[in-house]
Amino acid sequence: MVIDQNGDRIGEIATFEALKLAQNAALDLVEISPHNNPPVCRIMDYGKFKYDQAKQAKKNNQNSKVSELKEIRLSANIDQHDLDFKAKRAIEFIEKGHLVRVNMRLVGRENIFVDRALGVFREFAEKTHMAYESSPRKQGNRIEANLIKPKVKENAETKNT
Repeated sequence: MVIDQNGDRIGEIATFEALKLAQNAALDLVEISPHNNPPVCRIMDYGKFKYDQAKQAKKNNQNSKVSELKEIRLSANIDQHDLDFKAKRAIEFIEKGHLVRVNMRLVGRENIFVDRALGVFREFAEKTHMAYESSPRKQGNRIEANLIKPKVKENAETKNT
């Protein structure tokens, strides 16, 4: 089965005749579906076809955004300025489309004061104006949570206009 450069079906012809048609048109004979009976071939400019495919793949890759997991590490007795700076960095990461994980490692006697550590997590969320995907959870001597942008509530007024 042969299809010409315009997309019209020529029909079932011998291979050497299809090659002759392709050479007369200064194009290539490309086997599209070898598993069909009879195999399907197309007369086309194969170089242009490959170029268009590469261009389309590049365009698709350009539109897709790879989000990285960024990690912010806090401590139970973090200073106010350090907390402000880390909150600023977390906001930058979120705006760039990255996922942000906030974690804290509790060392020694800090394990007793888990409430104080969770207070640092609450304060961090307030400074970033973000929310946690799920509440911060303690696993061993670590506390972890993922930051997400809070959903913006729409007013009834904005919906009606």
